[in-house]
Amino acid sequence: MRKADLLDELRADIGVVSDKLEGEIHKLYEFSIRTLYDKVPEYCFAGIYLADQYRFRCVCHAGYSSLPPVIRFGEGLHSVAAARGGVVREVVGKRTEVYVPFYRGHHLIGEIVVIGEPQDCIDNEDIDLFCELASLFESKGKECNS
Repeated sequence: MRKADLLDELRADIGVVSDKLEGEIHKLYEFSIRTLYDKVPEYCFAGIYLADQYRFRCVCHAGYSSLPPVIRFGEGLHSVAAARGGVVREVVGKRTEVYVPFYRGHHLIGEIVVIGEPQDCIDNEDIDLFCELASLFESKGKECNS
């Protein structure tokens, strides 16, 4: 299967679940992360970190990462992405780490974190998908908290 077709299939699967949420955004987080990890073999980790007081806390993940479950603000690439207000893509050893923040208005809600191996496996098509997911989390988060 071509990569573009695979990513379109992921969009469709996640879209179907997002339409049936009934106010439970965490179900969307969990399904999205599990789907990314299960369907794209190059993703060795996918997770959602939510901003919580003065830290990022992992609320769901699939795969293995050396990232701790709690990261204080000001530490690591999580904070770089939050400060920039946009995607951070960084090659770390043999891996590529991508951090995509999502917001409610100007308030940081959390970040999608995906780690891929080998280092060139995450390209602009993947990042476009992660940004679409962040946008979906923003809009569904508003619906679920209304």
